[in-house]
Amino acid sequence: MKLGTSLRFLFPVSSTTFATFREMLDALPPGGFIERPMGAISTETQAANLVDVAAAVRDADLDMLIVGDHHAVPPTYANSFSPIPTLGRLMATTGSMPLGAVFLAPFYHPIVLAEQIGTLAAFAQGPLVATLALGENERQFAAFGMEERSRIVRLEETVRALRGLLAGEATTIEGRYCQLDAVRTGPSPRIPVSIWLAGTVRAAAERAGRLGDGWLTGQNVTRGELVEQLDTYREAAARHGRPALPVLRRDIYVGESDREAERVVSEILSEGYRGGSRDQLLVGSASTVTEQLEDYRALGFDDVLVRHIVGDHEQMIQSFKRIGEMIMPRLRALAPLA
Repeated sequence: MKLGTSLRFLFPVSSTTFATFREMLDALPPGGFIERPMGAISTETQAANLVDVAAAVRDADLDMLIVGDHHAVPPTYANSFSPIPTLGRLMATTGSMPLGAVFLAPFYHPIVLAEQIGTLAAFAQGPLVATLALGENERQFAAFGMEERSRIVRLEETVRALRGLLAGEATTIEGRYCQLDAVRTGPSPRIPVSIWLAGTVRAAAERAGRLGDGWLTGQNVTRGELVEQLDTYREAAARHGRPALPVLRRDIYVGESDREAERVVSEILSEGYRGGSRDQLLVGSASTVTEQLEDYRALGFDDVLVRHIVGDHEQMIQSFKRIGEMIMPRLRALAPLA
C-alpha cells in the first residue's frame, strides 16, 4: 500500500485572516466548502516550514509529495504559493521521491503548462504527476475573465493538448477554448509524467477513467459515495482502455495516542474547518490510523494521499515522524491489490 502527502498551500497573513474565514464559512450554504488558511503568519516562516515538511516527508519514506493550487487570493487575507516554483524548490530536498501538483486546469494555457512541466522534469530525480482539477470558485473565474460553467470543457481540452505536447508531438486542437495548429514545444520530459484527474462526484470519476492515468478522489467524499464513484471510475477506465489508479484523498493527524489526537483535532473542528464529517478524517494513534488505512484498502484503494489537519508546524512534523516510524513499515508489508 502506498501513502503520499499533499502539503498545505493557503496560509494566514495576519490575525484578521481567521476572522475573515469565519465570516465566509458562516455565509456558506449547508455542505459548502471553503479552505481554511493554517500555519505561521510570516511569509518567510511559511516558506521555511514547507522546506522542513518536505524533509520530514522524505525522512518518513512516504511515496509521494504534491502541492496544491489557488489563484487571485487577496494578499490581505492569505498567502497562496504557486505550485511550479514551490515544487522546483522542494525537489532539492525530496531527492528521488515522486512529486506532483494539483493544477486548476481552466486557468492554464496548455503550451505554458507543458513547458513548465517539461522544465521541472529536466531537474526532477523521480516521476512527476500533474493532477488536473476543475476549480469551483466563482471569484477566481471572474478574475480570469472566465465563466465558471466553461470549466469542464476547458479541462478536457487541456488534457488532450497536454498529452500531445508532453509527448513532443505536433498537436492540433480545434476546441471551444483551445486552438492549436500542429504546435510542438519542449523540453520533452526526460522522466515519466502522469496526468491524473481530480473530482468529487461520479461524473468526475467517469471523466478520470476516460481521460486520465489516475483519479484523485475528493477529501470529503463519504464512504458510500466512494464505493459508487470507484465503480464508475473502474468501468470508465476499462471501457476506454486506460489504466485504473484510484487514489484516496483524506486529511490526517497521527497523535501520540488516540486521546491526544482526538483532543487536537476536536479543537480545530470546533473552531471551523472545511466541510465534511469526522468519519472522513484519518485521526488517532499510529495503530488506529493504520487500521483506518487498511479499511480503505479493503474498499479498493491501494494508494492514499493525505494532508495534515493541523497547522501547527511542530505537531505536523511529529505526526510525520510517527507515520514514518510506525505506519509506513506496516503498509510496506501489505501486498498490492490485484
